[in-house]
Amino acid sequence: MFPLLILLVAAPVGCKPPSVRPEPQSPSDYALTVRVLPSAGRLEVKGTVRIPPADSERAELGCSLSPRMSAMQVEVVEPSVSAGTARLERVDSGDRPRVEGERGNVKWVLRPQRPIPPGQSTLVKFSYEGSGEAGFIHYVGPEVAFASGWGDYWYPVFEGTSGTTGALTVHVPDGWTTVTGKPGSAHFTFIAGPYTVVRREGTVPLTAYLLSPRAQIDKYLADVASMVNVLSAEFGPFAFDELLLVEVPRELAIRAGFNAFSPAGMVVLNSRAFDVPEVKYLLEWLGHEIGHQWFPHAVTWDPPGFLYLEEALAEYGGLRVVEELAGPEAARRTRTSGFEYDPIYSASAYFKQVGAGVDRPLADMDSGIDQRNLAYNKGALVFDMLSREVGRATMQRVFHDLTRGRQFQTITWTDFVKAVTARSSQNLDWFFEQWLERAGAPDFQLSWTESDGSVRVTVTQPAPFYRAHLKVEIRGDKEDQPLIQVVDISGPRTELTITPGFPARSVVLDPDYEVLRWTPEFRAMADAARSAPRP
Repeated sequence: MFPLLILLVAAPVGCKPPSVRPEPQSPSDYALTVRVLPSAGRLEVKGTVRIPPADSERAELGCSLSPRMSAMQVEVVEPSVSAGTARLERVDSGDRPRVEGERGNVKWVLRPQRPIPPGQSTLVKFSYEGSGEAGFIHYVGPEVAFASGWGDYWYPVFEGTSGTTGALTVHVPDGWTTVTGKPGSAHFTFIAGPYTVVRREGTVPLTAYLLSPRAQIDKYLADVASMVNVLSAEFGPFAFDELLLVEVPRELAIRAGFNAFSPAGMVVLNSRAFDVPEVKYLLEWLGHEIGHQWFPHAVTWDPPGFLYLEEALAEYGGLRVVEELAGPEAARRTRTSGFEYDPIYSASAYFKQVGAGVDRPLADMDSGIDQRNLAYNKGALVFDMLSREVGRATMQRVFHDLTRGRQFQTITWTDFVKAVTARSSQNLDWFFEQWLERAGAPDFQLSWTESDGSVRVTVTQPAPFYRAHLKVEIRGDKEDQPLIQVVDISGPRTELTITPGFPARSVVLDPDYEVLRWTPEFRAMADAARSAPRP
């Protein structure tokens, strides 16, 4: 087994932090020019932003910006009645505790010389410098430079707006190459460095931006193409014209709070991800990251919906990649104990969270690392169970309906439920209620007896009762003798009689662990987590 060390549990995957989700508003329109000074570890930024009009007069404009930005000068250009140098006041010290994997910006208030009249947009001109010190998805140094609004805001983001439009121009030293996010994305992103470029043509062209040559890169890209094919079959046609894979030194990625992050049309990977001898070691992790190209970059959710929904869907995508490319047994292990080469997210991880006292309904999550891990662990398995409940092909049609031909669009959770209901012709209110609106999981217990060639099976559960379609496998003395039957469970006690045609040696409930549920092993894990000292 290759000792895969590229993923560090302590360093979260940086994607979209959905806890910073504004109410739907008009986007701000930017023109940004960035000069990257690697040897000095510094950025110089200037630009303009047009802020949408408001219904009432505004004497001030609130904005957020990374604390690494300084020497900011601001001028209101329009409307003319408010034009002139504006006063900028920092109203947030930025010294609150940092939530791992979440943005850490400070708040400012911009006060124009005269209030902005209602119904008029505002054109603001600004300039400032940025330290290259590592922040959340931010670093500028002699090795590489990167910054993304998915992390700490490296450009001013104004309150009352949603998303960004406009142009980004990046100036870098000779010999450096710049990669930028796709136009229309919710946030501006750039990565720059002394890259060599390797391209693979295909249905979805792939381009690798490497800091050092990799002998296996052609095979690597071919295997990544197989992963993209699996996700395209699951979620719908790839939303962009190509997928870029961009290398960042591992140590710098760790300092910037990520193992990988996924702007639209690209995945930024720490360097160890390119060092593996085979992509099979990355199936779950890289499948998750590529899955973000559909969620949130094709479509994302507006409220009502639970936070970190995109993380749960991306992790489900990683699970589907494992199942299709490594096989059902590898997928079973991933569901129960985590992907074997990088066992982080799984049912066992979820029950440890339950034991640690951080479980809560998925539909009622706040921001933070515990809630994000609930989405990775339980949320991904909920989507897997939903897919099995309605059928894989039906679930794929639902995802295709939602993502086909879309980039940077939003839907509501109600839209998703309606789509699943329409495609499956089922009322699934019971499913969403028990898996999203409750904490915890079912505790099914099986007992059985055999008499006159018939096996009588009894499945019990304590309240609150869960509905489930569970496989019951009767095993005989010969390997070719297992018999599987599906039992419909809906109350405290379910009984069925099966005539297998051979003497039963054992009866196993849910042999492939397709339904999230307690087992004696998971109960022991939760008890151990409950008694462990808290940090």
